Amino acid sequence: MKKINEEQLYNNTSYEKLTYPQQLAHKQTFVERLFKDFKVNPIIINPNPKHYRHKAVLSAVNKKVSDKLYKIQLGLYKEGTRNVVPNLNHFLHDPMINACFQVIEEVFHQFKIRAYHPNDRHGIIKHVMIKKSFYYQELMVVIVTMGNLLPNAKDLCKALVTKCPHITTIVQNIHDKESHLVILDKEKVLYGDGFIKDRIEDLDFRISAKAFYQVNPRQMFNLYDKTLKIAKLSHNSEVIDAYCGIGTISLLAAKQAKHVTAIDINAASIKDAIFNKKMNKIENVDFINADVEDYILGYNKKVDVLIMDPTREGASEKFLQAVLKLAPQKIVYISCEPHSQIRDIRILSKNYQIKEIQPVDMFSYTTHVENIVLLEKKRVK
Repeated sequence: MKKINEEQLYNNTSYEKLTYPQQLAHKQTFVERLFKDFKVNPIIINPNPKHYRHKAVLSAVNKKVSDKLYKIQLGLYKEGTRNVVPNLNHFLHDPMINACFQVIEEVFHQFKIRAYHPNDRHGIIKHVMIKKSFYYQELMVVIVTMGNLLPNAKDLCKALVTKCPHITTIVQNIHDKESHLVILDKEKVLYGDGFIKDRIEDLDFRISAKAFYQVNPRQMFNLYDKTLKIAKLSHNSEVIDAYCGIGTISLLAAKQAKHVTAIDINAASIKDAIFNKKMNKIENVDFINADVEDYILGYNKKVDVLIMDPTREGASEKFLQAVLKLAPQKIVYISCEPHSQIRDIRILSKNYQIKEIQPVDMFSYTTHVENIVLLEKKRVK
């Protein structure tokens, strides 16, 4: 095999040329170099390094068949471009999702629906997103359109569900402006309840189209299990879960802690989280729809453990200064971008020391690596 240098490894296409053991070795070395003064645990291996994604997004493009006939095709953007490469069977997507994409493209052909083209602003479909629940095997289809129009929507949905019975809900996400984002705020439920349901341990979770949920469920279980083990919660623990999403970690932590305060700025996620709290009959958690920085700055109660899982960009300095002021005994920092994670930890190191580092291979055959770091407050001498 041709040797791939480290610069090339930031390209997912090059990463796909490595064997799975080679990928693990590179990711382990990457985290060890970032945290060079600390011991790093062996990376948690993905039990299914292929076909693990339970969420997938394909974009739409028109293929010219004749002078007057175009057929819609779904595929992924070529890396580094906005050019769609038709492909319905990606090796990282769950097989049921791949099969559903096949059905969706066939039904689009049947109803003569075209892809939206930004140059001439003709057509309708921009993207299609599918989410699958691991435990209940339910599929959510999100059809992203430019504008409100989706001709024959009722018949289209009937055709999709007939050919793919695992579909339990279909949502239309409506764009009224040009955007590189896949999901915007406006949506319409075309079929079903507008959400799917999944289970972690003995808890059920409602997942809506706009809410965040980990794409790799098997590794999600390992990630959350490790997070709570190193947090070492007790029945006296007061916990804050920053960037809580739909409340997965919050509700799991609440089973072990005295109380959990969970915060997220995403209103759709908090709506799902509150529903999940009620559905699972868990009382000792409060879900707050707010900016985490502002909320923590005004928080004046004792905190034993802060769990934080920010976006790839990491936390803001304002948030980190608020955490230093809050002074929890322990911080469990989960990140999908160790570069921003260690940048943030350097700020927190004023008052905290690293106690454990645990990489997790959440995204096999890509450059990305998830990482958990446990920080404990330094003892005052």
